Amino acid sequence: MQVTIILDSGGFLLDESRDKPYLDVGYFQSPGASDIEVLEDGKQVQPPPDVKLGTDNDTIDVEHLASDGTTVKTGVIRSPSFNRDILLKTDLYDKAQVPAFIVSAYDCVLRFHSGTFESFDVTDRHFTEHRVGDDGHTGVVIKTTRPIANDVLVQYDLGKGEILRLRRSDGKEVWSSTSAGSGTSLVEVKLLAGSATNSSYHKSALRHVGPNYYLPNSDPPPMDSQGGGGGG
Repeated sequence: MQVTIILDSGGFLLDESRDKPYLDVGYFQSPGASDIEVLEDGKQVQPPPDVKLGTDNDTIDVEHLASDGTTVKTGVIRSPSFNRDILLKTDLYDKAQVPAFIVSAYDCVLRFHSGTFESFDVTDRHFTEHRVGDDGHTGVVIKTTRPIANDVLVQYDLGKGEILRLRRSDGKEVWSSTSAGSGTSLVEVKLLAGSATNSSYHKSALRHVGPNYYLPNSDPPPMDSQGGGGGG
């Protein structure tokens, strides 16, 4: 079974995860009744009702379990497309004013212990400039110098008896591939976001050192940590 987790947005905490065997992604809940949308072989299925990832800054582990049911596979791979297409803070801010992430501001942090990260839906992006002090629009609109990924895909290939799950720190599962119907070969789990979370991702979760911040023209695209390079 192939499982793809689709990140509709997120703060990729690359610096904070440096030299760690995992990659953390800050996330804000979607405004809707559920934070996830599940497709099995291209057909939308009904996830458990009101699946919300929480607002208590909990760490939710994304784990690929080996067939023994306990061993968590490790190995995060950042593909060339991810390194090329992810929104960098330096796409928006001068180097002297690049804001740091405020990890404690996120509703939760998704901790990926493995998976291959790839960009998806890459397109030109426009951002409007706003004042940090009063949120007023300055009238400035900037366009990124390169296309930006609207989504990031995290790919997994599950062998016989292997499981992919999202698990809270208290051990409770949010979602598991065991919920897929018999014979399913492709599962897509989309973690939802939307324009209502723009300010959360692009203002509230950033420690601004300059007078202005920038909001995207639609859904908040995933953003990297400090504008640094790639790696695998």
